Amino acid sequence: MIIINYLFTASWFLPLRILLSIIYGSVIRARNLFYDRGIFKTHGVATPVISVGNLSTGGSGKTILVQALIEYFKDLQKIPSVLSRGYGRSSKGLFLVSDKSRLKGDPFTAGDEAFLIAKNHPGVPVVVAEDRVIGARYLQDHFSPDVIILDDGFQHRRLHRDLNILLLDQPGDQVGHLLPWGKFREPFSGLDRADLTLFSKAGRQKSSNLNLHFDLAENVVDQAGNKHALSSLKGSFGLFAGLGNPHHFFESVQQHHRSAKARIIFSDHTLYGPKQLDQISRISCAYWITTQKDFIKLEPGFCQAQNIYFIHVKTALPSPLIALLKQNFN
Repeated sequence: MIIINYLFTASWFLPLRILLSIIYGSVIRARNLFYDRGIFKTHGVATPVISVGNLSTGGSGKTILVQALIEYFKDLQKIPSVLSRGYGRSSKGLFLVSDKSRLKGDPFTAGDEAFLIAKNHPGVPVVVAEDRVIGARYLQDHFSPDVIILDDGFQHRRLHRDLNILLLDQPGDQVGHLLPWGKFREPFSGLDRADLTLFSKAGRQKSSNLNLHFDLAENVVDQAGNKHALSSLKGSFGLFAGLGNPHHFFESVQQHHRSAKARIIFSDHTLYGPKQLDQISRISCAYWITTQKDFIKLEPGFCQAQNIYFIHVKTALPSPLIALLKQNFN
């Protein structure tokens, strides 16, 4: 992994990255064209499907929006379910993360994001599967949900969706290179497939009703599940996170709290082994704050020894999205 990271950041490797990006773009454009023309088939299920995705790699708030959608349908006394690939998981094929009664996986067998969703929403069926068509059929046949929420499904075109929600980092985020030269999974022509495009950072249109606003909880949570007011924490503290874009999380915490003594960035979906734990433990801080996605992969004893807390991040559904949901799913 170290060698791969070096190659993809070394300046002398740039020409090959550009060439690979051109090849990759040609393949993606051809694939999308085949789906648009009906050469590649799309498979539907009887249960309505809502997809939440983006054009780029890394965090744009998809998992947070998925959880807000879960709460929306639960408030309507409907049964939501979640389908994900389960990025970074050790299991293969279809894996049931949680049914209507209990968790059946952990962050490593299920993938950190799928497990986090299942943990935060008891009673909501969560399935991970590389083949989302098989996963959707399993959820429909075994749980009869009112809706299937497809997490990170914008590029998985084999499964028909009734609502396609696309997240962009900000309104001006429409210039970028495709993988592996840049961070984008497909060209911006993919925007045409979205029923609704939302912006997960305020960008230049701060008053737009298409912006997602992420709110930090007033409390942090320790390894025993106890809540502590953020304002009650004293002394120097550190921040760490393994996210696609951790800087937004860091800045949000500091705006609500104060400047951190240390900030450590790990790769997205990082697994916390001896190297990562050593990076944290060798910096002397009164306490640490991280995301729940990172916290669930840490041993409770380590969290207690290092005084590590996590803080919830939530978002409210924008009014244009609520209007679409009322029109199509109520």
